[in-house]
Amino acid sequence: MDEHNPYSASTAAISDAPELLDVESTTKVRRFFNWLIDKILLYALWAVGGGVAIAIYGEPVQIWFEELHWSLDYALSYLTIVVYYTFMEGAFGFTIGKLITQTRVVDQYGRQPTFWRAFLRSLARIIPFEPFSLLMSDDENRRGWHDSLAKTYVIDRPRGGAPVGKPRHSISAQFGDGVLPQHAHAAGVEATVAAPASP
Repeated sequence: MDEHNPYSASTAAISDAPELLDVESTTKVRRFFNWLIDKILLYALWAVGGGVAIAIYGEPVQIWFEELHWSLDYALSYLTIVVYYTFMEGAFGFTIGKLITQTRVVDQYGRQPTFWRAFLRSLARIIPFEPFSLLMSDDENRRGWHDSLAKTYVIDRPRGGAPVGKPRHSISAQFGDGVLPQHAHAAGVEATVAAPASP
């Protein structure tokens, strides 16, 4: 009879877990141009889309645009922002603005964000006063709410296989490498010196 011992060691294979990275965000100036280029592009898409709709369907569509209520206007604008940023950053890791400024979006492991993480970034963008969160962020951190809430970073595009960031070593990892606190190391040396020599 095969009995399962709940205290026995697991025989499952251990997969390599992704390593957390300390990632350096790009400059606020580049982030501003990312925002500006993408904002202009979204306005252009709205204008072209409206022009095409009016050309196809004529005056009724033009009247609908002219009488569009401000609340519906805001809702459509936010929907466009969420769809655009989620698709571009989830599929490619950059928007048109980031492509031009040579920046990329990565998660805390240095990987391209998933669609879910890109969607969280996009939703956070519609929080009131969210753009000011990047402007008011620490100069060493340089992250807005849509970055920190989605655990993502905007970085300069790595070139020539350069790493995205430096490995974030934990204390346990340092112990595993044999790095011990100074007092523990000193105590070990004293114990070695004080130990009597074996006959």
